[in-house]
Amino acid sequence: MEAELMQLMARFKLKLLRVLSVKVDTYRFLADREYAMAILKTADQCEDEDLLVLSMQVSDYLGLLETPTTPDAANKPAPKSEPVPDKEKKERYLFGARG
Repeated sequence: MEAELMQLMARFKLKLLRVLSVKVDTYRFLADREYAMAILKTADQCEDEDLLVLSMQVSDYLGLLETPTTPDAANKPAPKSEPVPDKEKKERYLFGARG
């Protein structure tokens, strides 16, 4: 386990214990996705800002935080812009810098 994850888990576990009196089995949390999701949902219901931020950081670090994407946006190609010929650029120019 990486040092950053260990530190994050320790802060999350202690904050959960202090704020909600919920004990977390760290090894089970890291091994069992369903258990981790249940603990994270419990933390998500809390009104403590620090606990919410820690919860999101842990979920993001473990890859449990999924960003919603619409299927249409993922499959749609970006619109192509056509280059404007120099002649059209000059015809559109009507006024100088001062109007």
